[in-house]
Amino acid sequence: IGWVERWFDGQTPKPWHKEVAPHYLEAANRIGPLMSGAQWIHDGVALYYSHPSIQLSWILDAEAHGRTWVNRNNDHRLGSSHLVRKAWENMLRDSGLQYNFISYVDVIQNGVPDEYKVLILPHCLCLSDAEARRIRDFCAAGGTVIADYMPGLWDQHGRGRPAGGVLDDMFGVRHDPNMKAGDIFDQKLWCETDQDANFGYKTWEQLLTNRNTCIRDPSGFNKAVRNMDVMKVNRFGKGTAVLMNLSPQWYNAYRAAGFDAAARRDVFMRHVLAGGVKPRVRLKSAGQKEHGCEITYWKKDGRVILFLCFNPEITGSETGGGNAAGLKTDTIPVTLQFASPVSAVRDERAGRDLGNGSEFSFNWTMNQAVVISFDAQGW
Repeated sequence: IGWVERWFDGQTPKPWHKEVAPHYLEAANRIGPLMSGAQWIHDGVALYYSHPSIQLSWILDAEAHGRTWVNRNNDHRLGSSHLVRKAWENMLRDSGLQYNFISYVDVIQNGVPDEYKVLILPHCLCLSDAEARRIRDFCAAGGTVIADYMPGLWDQHGRGRPAGGVLDDMFGVRHDPNMKAGDIFDQKLWCETDQDANFGYKTWEQLLTNRNTCIRDPSGFNKAVRNMDVMKVNRFGKGTAVLMNLSPQWYNAYRAAGFDAAARRDVFMRHVLAGGVKPRVRLKSAGQKEHGCEITYWKKDGRVILFLCFNPEITGSETGGGNAAGLKTDTIPVTLQFASPVSAVRDERAGRDLGNGSEFSFNWTMNQAVVISFDAQGW
């Protein structure tokens, strides 16, 4: 939606219309037809969507407000489930991997599709018996299942399970069903952060440190269950189950700090990569200048359409709005480096054929996209 109240001086369009017009025309006349009917491609990684977990997480988060819980808003920037999911999404994209969401409804009905090699359970506190059976089946058949913390300690109705986590056997652990708030995170609440004390936080680090006594693991991430080991890897059937017992929320702060700090994501991503997925294409020798880039791709009519773009922080509100924060505008030289050679490569914006190969160089203006296509064989 374009809100037009500041677009005109009287009846005259403001000068910036002429500046953006070529980009709108290119999107409408070149990129739009190119993308029409294209199918997005993921890299074999699924993020599990559990709505009951989101609901229970809200209840646990809101406890910090006491009687003022009815005034709670801004859940998109406070809520544990939202910020854990955000961290997982950015860890994957910053590692050159694309993912898809998979719904608990689809998993209950059909199981985890064979197109996925890795299933991630982000903050999945609530799981039904039916979901647990399907997840076990996926792992036993050779898949990798990774949970951050406390998976399935509650059922789909938010009732605590009397025998511990419903997937404890798969992960090779035992969650004590008699755990109290004092046994997790900072011992005061059933969540990682005090969202009342930090309601108006300004930085990720402030949210994660103010009035917080969590155990910071040497990896740089907070432990969930205080007396449980971290990074438990368990063989289950033909597959692998990994329980991190760590929250990835600190990645939101590390990513904002820059390229070197963001490398701490390796503690999570090494298990994703061990599941048999790998980046198909990267930026060669990427560092601080390129930090925040994203490479994503679609397939259409026997060709892959690839976009190199920038993935900035997004501001907003519960009702929408907002904008990109920290969007870079520099033009920098970059080289796309493919894991395997590709053929019949074409620069779709320049209308130029680039031939075959595994490396292709461009001058990338970072608030725009590099758009290329190539033969889809092997993709």
